[in-house]
Parts: sequence; structure tokens; C-alpha cells
Amino acid sequence: MKWNVNGEPIDLTVAPEIELQSLPDRLVVRTSEGVHSALSIRSGGKTLVSYRGRTYEVSKATRLAAGKSASDGSFAAPMPGVVVDVLTSAGANVVKGQKLLVLEAMKTQQPIVAPFDGTIETLSVQKGDQVIEGQPLVTVTANA
Repeated sequence: MKWNVNGEPIDLTVAPEIELQSLPDRLVVRTSEGVHSALSIRSGGKTLVSYRGRTYEVSKATRLAAGKSASDGSFAAPMPGVVVDVLTSAGANVVKGQKLLVLEAMKTQQPIVAPFDGTIETLSVQKGDQVIEGQPLVTVTANA
């Protein structure tokens, strides 16, 4: 997943040894150096994270955060949750309104449905995956 930290892009997929867990009052960060907690605060459209004595300004660098929306076929997690069902696969043809996956957050299930007829370009999650807010889920490309 790509993020901007203090204005610089980083890609957490190149650091798979980092595991983040979102709790109601803090983040838990597990690395090869141990387990630490971080405090995350949203203020005026910014997210500030205090971690090990330093403060970072964090923003998502996803296609959705860059001004695109589900109407272009890109879907990102609206909040932290669990993928409870995946009903499609990369490369599959889908029709408008077809359920693609189901995300559960705060004991509420939210289906993600195809906004138009198309093909699954990317499917970034599997059933059982924990996701964080803004994490890319699936992208549908419109049929020509």
C-alpha cells in the first residue's frame, strides 16, 4: 500500500515485516525491533501519528485519495474492517450491480458492487483480510 509520510511517498508492501493493527485508541506497530504503540489524531483534514517520540503527517496515496471515486471503478476501504467474502477474481467479467466483495466494519456488512459492466482489473484483498481505511480493495475497468 502506498502512503505519503511528511510529504514523501512510501510503499509498505516493500516492508512486509511491518504489521499495523488499528485499535479504538491507538495503533499497534509490530516490527523486527518489537511491538510499539502509536497515537493517531485527525486534525483539519490531516492525520498526525506520534510514534517512538516522533510525529509524522500521514496521507493516503491511493487512486481514490487522488480524487477518483467509485464511479471510475476504484474502491478503497471506507474504514478499518475485515473482508468477509470475495465473490469475484482478477480478470473476471462483471455486470453493473454485481456484488464483488463484502467488507465488515463495526459489525455492519457493506457490499461493494460493480458500478458498471466491466472487467476486474485488480483485486487486492482475500477473504479474511484485515483492511485499513483507504486501502485499495478492487478496481473495475469499464467494457469498451
